[in-house]
Amino acid sequence: MGGDLGPRSVVPACIRFLQRFPQATLKLFGPQTQLQDLLREFHSSPVIERLEVVPCEQVVTQQCNPVQALRRKRESSMARALQAVAAGEADAMVTAGNTGALLALGRSILGTVEGVRRPALGKSLPAETGSCFLLDLGANIDCSAEDLLQFARMGIEAQRVHTGKRQLKVALLNIGAEPHKGTEEVRRAAELFKAQPDIDYFGFVEGHDIFTGVVDVVVCDGLMGNVAMKSAEGVIRLMGQKAFTIERKSSFKRFFGQLAIKLLRKWRTQVEPARYNGASFLGVKGNVIKSHGGASSEAFYRAMITAKECAEADLASRLSKALAVSHG
Repeated sequence: MGGDLGPRSVVPACIRFLQRFPQATLKLFGPQTQLQDLLREFHSSPVIERLEVVPCEQVVTQQCNPVQALRRKRESSMARALQAVAAGEADAMVTAGNTGALLALGRSILGTVEGVRRPALGKSLPAETGSCFLLDLGANIDCSAEDLLQFARMGIEAQRVHTGKRQLKVALLNIGAEPHKGTEEVRRAAELFKAQPDIDYFGFVEGHDIFTGVVDVVVCDGLMGNVAMKSAEGVIRLMGQKAFTIERKSSFKRFFGQLAIKLLRKWRTQVEPARYNGASFLGVKGNVIKSHGGASSEAFYRAMITAKECAEADLASRLSKALAVSHG
């Protein structure tokens, strides 16, 4: 029920998901009348039999703060979906709703993996070669060096699920690559990373390095990660707008613009944020995927694909085992 479009983007995405994956079943949590109205146009589709509407009249709004969510929204669609994961009735949960409320309710209902100090949000982003997993994306603003080290271990396991690669290079996001730069905690984190035999530490990287493919996992606090991700999305949108503007220019400018526009469109399609929607809420006892709040139906569908990958790989359990080994 969250996000800018609410169930208008979620319902078509669910139908498409069920059509592609005939073994999948889905539960939709929200006001029954509203959801069934949107489902009516699909009533003749055979996939509808694998979709269950779970009535929830209470919803979490974007204005709801984490404390209000914990105290007053225990019967909301978001909370009930998390409860389904906790009870083993669902293998993964996807929402485009309020991030702060999701973090608070997720920790409360699912609990955290043993040893996890702070769960983190992370996702795999496109790079020149392959992809790069970036975390934290906004769950934690103030992070200690120990937090960043734990994020690295969670990011490694998540990226292994997404890529199938075992050997992954890990870096810390900083304002420069030089060892003397950055905050005290980031410099201290670098020393911790170097001392870990199970982490292939690359060093410091800057924002543009996230997309070059030089490393597989980039670790940072939630403020830096969120700004980096949203800045990149803004640039991609700008490129799309520029492509449209070229077509409306004078014939002379249009001639030269057309030489590059096909390449520009192909590049934009490959890195379109909707194709990489869905951040994993790492460190809780369950597979929870946070979709972008402004997600279209296409973008929400992509987040569901991410959830399927995490559920099939049992990412939450893998994280638990990986962190247990590191603590051992």
